Amino acid sequence: MTPDDEADLVLDAETRRRLRHDLRTPLTIVAGFAEVLAGDRDISQADRREFAIRIQDAATEIKKLIDAAFE
Repeated sequence: MTPDDEADLVLDAETRRRLRHDLRTPLTIVAGFAEVLAGDRDISQADRREFAIRIQDAATEIKKLIDAAFE
């Protein structure tokens, strides 16, 4: 393995680490709001809509991160 190959592996490992970190935040948002929506029937329609918007925004962010990672 050449030094360039080793550098590429390090970069790839760093890129994977950053991607994991960057994906966790929007995934946490999706999971948290989905859990609230699934478990609490007393949520107002306005709150349901707000939670759905936040889930949608987080899903869009996840898609952007994945698209950028695999260009």
